[in-house]
Amino acid sequence: MYNALTNVKAHSQNELVKEEREMNNKIEKLVHTLKQSYNGYPWYGDSLIKKMSTVNFNIVNKTLPNSNNSIATIIQHMINWRVFVIEKMIGNQTIDINIVSKKDWANIIINTELEWTVLIKKLSSTQNKIIEILEEQMVNTDLNNKVTGEDYSLEYLLNGIIQHDIYHAGQIGLLHAHLKTI
Repeated sequence: MYNALTNVKAHSQNELVKEEREMNNKIEKLVHTLKQSYNGYPWYGDSLIKKMSTVNFNIVNKTLPNSNNSIATIIQHMINWRVFVIEKMIGNQTIDINIVSKKDWANIIINTELEWTVLIKKLSSTQNKIIEILEEQMVNTDLNNKVTGEDYSLEYLLNGIIQHDIYHAGQIGLLHAHLKTI
């Protein structure tokens, strides 16, 4: 009986170690993907920061015909959703963003190169905070847990913000390509 109980305990400990290792691998993959898409070398082309480094602040307020979104507005939109993610990661139940609201698409005008730099620093700050939270909770975070006040998991939310960033990086690239020729 003692051996059977010992085997059960050992098996349970092994399962916990395995689950923890898998969780760490998921978190490490998310952190890696966040870093790659933001300022690394993603398979699809330039990272967000690489794209942003080619943008002259003089065009960040311009829009294309039949569009309301400038590069600055898109960056602020990305910041808004990253703040939402950060707040959800730390358990804030009250944060919410209604689609196509001012919290979603805030109107922003960049007048100086310093303002442009500050906006990019805000974006970088959200990147660093998301990664910091993930890395600090690497051992005990359960990515399958529901996000506070929502009906989806933390893993789903984090994958969503990565996809959101990639989508808007492409949008910024296209907008920049058109605006610099106008």
